[in-house]
Amino acid sequence: MRPARAPLIEIFHSVQGEGRHVGEPMACVRVATCPLRCRYCDTPQSWSAGAEFPVHGLGDGAAPGRERNPIDAARAVELSLACAAASPWRVPGALRVSITGGEPLVYPRFVREFGELLGARGLVHLETAAHDPVALAECLPVLDHVSADWKLAETLESGEHGAAHRACVELVARDGRATLDVKLVLIEGVFAGTYRAALEALAPFRDALLLVLQPVTPARQISRTIPAEELARCAALAGEFGFRYRVLAQLHPLLGLR
Repeated sequence: MRPARAPLIEIFHSVQGEGRHVGEPMACVRVATCPLRCRYCDTPQSWSAGAEFPVHGLGDGAAPGRERNPIDAARAVELSLACAAASPWRVPGALRVSITGGEPLVYPRFVREFGELLGARGLVHLETAAHDPVALAECLPVLDHVSADWKLAETLESGEHGAAHRACVELVARDGRATLDVKLVLIEGVFAGTYRAALEALAPFRDALLLVLQPVTPARQISRTIPAEELARCAALAGEFGFRYRVLAQLHPLLGLR
């Protein structure tokens, strides 16, 4: 079988900007292409791939390296380790790598092979819109952590993916090997909209996950974040449903980090 390949947008090493691992040093492998269109998307450049992509931080003050698309998983592992070794954020121990997007589940064999090749040298985090349970099942054996979005209908340009989201959450929860965050990006109006229905659908799996309530960072079609009063109502309702939850804003825009 030929090596698994995927088009990328970038590889870099920084600190995690979202979820339970916020602030932890982590390499980021950003996969190109995404089938969803979120109204708040802050990475629209990831919707399609260029002929090349940058690899940041391979040396002090050095210009980003350039790699051709698509790239095979072995080379992506090599570059992730090199970025981490040169990074000011590096720490001893196994490398944590976030495979994000775009949408990594468009390329499940790449994710699977990346994890197999990284092996004992690191831990694989998948950040996904959780829209494809079949693709997720292919990746799951190599994943140490899954950050699964639950896209509320109000945050999308069209449609909803609740059934697919629930299937993905159930898959990870039943498997039990990877830790699981379920992230709801909250914009104005969700409390009176689909938010309660999402909690009801997630309730059977609440003991297996951490609920991340993320007030939207204004981007694209969203010009302001959720009002504090509505955010508090969302948090209170999550507590009434018995969820362990955290209210976490995106870190990178606050600190000006990649």
